[in-house]
Amino acid sequence: MEQRQSKRYRLKASVTFSWEHSDGSKMRGEGYTRDISPSGVYVLTSDRLPSGAVLKLEVALPSLRGQRTGAYLRTHGHVVRSEEVGFAAAAEMGFRMQLPETPSSEQSFSKGNGGCTHEADSKETKKKFLYLVSRSYSA
Repeated sequence: MEQRQSKRYRLKASVTFSWEHSDGSKMRGEGYTRDISPSGVYVLTSDRLPSGAVLKLEVALPSLRGQRTGAYLRTHGHVVRSEEVGFAAAAEMGFRMQLPETPSSEQSFSKGNGGCTHEADSKETKKKFLYLVSRSYSA
């Protein structure tokens, strides 16, 4: 019986994650996503995390504009299944997306408003986050 509430998307993206080991030490690991949904992710890695481990995840999305880095997806979650090739993690409150800072976001631009020019506030740009919370939407 299928228990998933969100559609999964195949995606290979770099992942960094951290968790607390049973002896209290902070551990860090790296891997790649196999698939991702608004409510979780499967990470391919050689690190063995125990089921139930609480972790922080950061997924580096590929750039769509030829920049060095794309946006980042960040979340806190826990391991729901651990396997030899990786682990499945549930995102506690979905993923938070942080857009990369670009020089163009701090430049003036004109946009279909009769030629008026607007200056993007770089401090405001840094604070802009999109929140993807799967529980907020119903299919």
